[in-house]
Amino acid sequence: MGSISPLPLTPDASCCPREVILEKYQQERKKRQLNCVPDNEATELHHKYAPVQGVDQPSYTRSPIITDSKVVIIGGGLAGLVTAVKLKTQGINDFVILEKGAECGGTWHWNQYPGAACDIESLIYLPLLEETGYVPQSRYSSGAEIRAHVARIILKWNLGEHICPLTQVTSTKWDESKLRWEVQTDHSDSLTCQFLVLATGLFHEPNLPRIPGSERFKGDQFHSGRWDYAVTGGDPAGSVPMDKLATKTVGVIGTGASGVQIVPRLAQDAKKLYVFQRTPSSITARDNYTMTPLMTEPVIQKPGWQRARMVQFCEMLEAEEHEMSDKDGTVAEGFDALSLRKVLNGMRKDDVAPAQMGELYARADISLMESIRKHVSNTVDDHETAEKLKPWYPFLCKRPVFQNDYLSSFNRSTVELVDTNGQGVSCLTEKGVVANGKEHEVDLLIYATGFDYEIGTPFYQRTRIHVFGSHGQTLDDAWADQGPSTLFGIHIRDFPNLLYIGPCQAGVTFNFTHTIYEAADHISHVIGDCLKDGASFQAIQPSIEAQSDWVKQTEEGSEMRLQYAQSCPPGYFNGHGRPEKIPARWGYYPKGIKAWANAMRECRAEGMKGLERW
Repeated sequence: MGSISPLPLTPDASCCPREVILEKYQQERKKRQLNCVPDNEATELHHKYAPVQGVDQPSYTRSPIITDSKVVIIGGGLAGLVTAVKLKTQGINDFVILEKGAECGGTWHWNQYPGAACDIESLIYLPLLEETGYVPQSRYSSGAEIRAHVARIILKWNLGEHICPLTQVTSTKWDESKLRWEVQTDHSDSLTCQFLVLATGLFHEPNLPRIPGSERFKGDQFHSGRWDYAVTGGDPAGSVPMDKLATKTVGVIGTGASGVQIVPRLAQDAKKLYVFQRTPSSITARDNYTMTPLMTEPVIQKPGWQRARMVQFCEMLEAEEHEMSDKDGTVAEGFDALSLRKVLNGMRKDDVAPAQMGELYARADISLMESIRKHVSNTVDDHETAEKLKPWYPFLCKRPVFQNDYLSSFNRSTVELVDTNGQGVSCLTEKGVVANGKEHEVDLLIYATGFDYEIGTPFYQRTRIHVFGSHGQTLDDAWADQGPSTLFGIHIRDFPNLLYIGPCQAGVTFNFTHTIYEAADHISHVIGDCLKDGASFQAIQPSIEAQSDWVKQTEEGSEMRLQYAQSCPPGYFNGHGRPEKIPARWGYYPKGIKAWANAMRECRAEGMKGLERW
């Protein structure tokens, strides 16, 4: 139900010639590439504004915990909580959840900025709806609704007694003599466990840019993932205006998914708003509405409805043959990627030669992006501003963003786009931000600059946790040269009884909750089998052959993915403009989430095939 028109297979007659568009793509990429220097070191801003004990974290002291458990789960986000529920379903109650935040919720705990919302249909994104009996209020849930559902899950399964909040794990180490993991924390805890689950999440460790002069700025500044309502007024639910901004000039650096959601609310409440842009996002409208019983009852009647709906969504995006009614189809409405997937599927069915497939796909991609650029022109009144807001790159180079009010915010006289022509801001002064050689005075500066994403980023950098395996080697050292080696993206050789949840080498779709479900199912069944009465083994790890085969499968098609990434402007999808520096092993499982889930089910059905046991 988005405003983007259906995708034709060739560009409209009104489009620029294809060669002109591709040349424009290259020009825009090159100007950003020259100014993009990845930096894995923590900045002064990071130390000052992104600590866990930050503006939204109370001080907390407690006595050290010394205990042995069957399972320790690191992370109380959706992945950690769903895994805990699945463990309970297996009859396993001896587990601890270590969460660095004041509350559980992961991404949704940290990202409490105004306007925070999910752009995946709530019926498939909010986990355990069928089990809790909860029906979402909106088609796309707000952050507040998601956090309330997290609390509902914790209450229903009595997970509160398992959770240790405000606890940063500092190191974990496998003790081969005891077949136990040793876990250390910032509270001097000493925990041991048979199984260690890393559910450390994707979007929680702020990525703060190294901007000269940041320490000189005299105004308030914070990252969007550490929003300070004491400075802005208002609340995470958006129930009251940010009244403290009525007399303030605000600057936002970053126009990715977070920035796009934040800007409309700031535009309403701030006296003046500057939006500093390096690269525009591709913006698609998204219909959100209140869910009525008339809409939801036909969906939720059959047992297993939520899992089935997740599968329907992934089948549509993977363009498989699947008979669907119009009601089923609403699960993926607005997903422009669906059009491109169908183009690919059609070419496969027609046995189009690989050389021709690239050409036809590129034409379809250009057509879609022309529709998105036309949407900008139709929404933004000022022609010059509209031109600067148009994305000039292939569709999936950057995360697509679905938001109705972002583009129209620039029709307000109080909102000004500061496009940096791909260069980013130059520096900060005591009074504000210098961009394009001009100082823009601001009272408040907000960094909507994203997070340290998993792909290509050292585990310690993202989590502040050292993970030592059976030979004393850290996980980062093991993956340093060639990238990750795993089985299913979950099991890691030389790290026995370690179970990892993340996108790397796993099946991934736009709905990451589906990935969490499949991973948690596998993890809980594997642990359950190991803990059965009479089990003859206490530890597992993937065999050399099984892990090598899985890595080889992950690397398949890497050359095509690399070529695509090299055509994109810098961003976290392509290693900030250096995709050749990221080994192919960091990729997702290329055969899709259904094939990934089937491979794990086959492993379990065949007596944990591919796993060594002792």
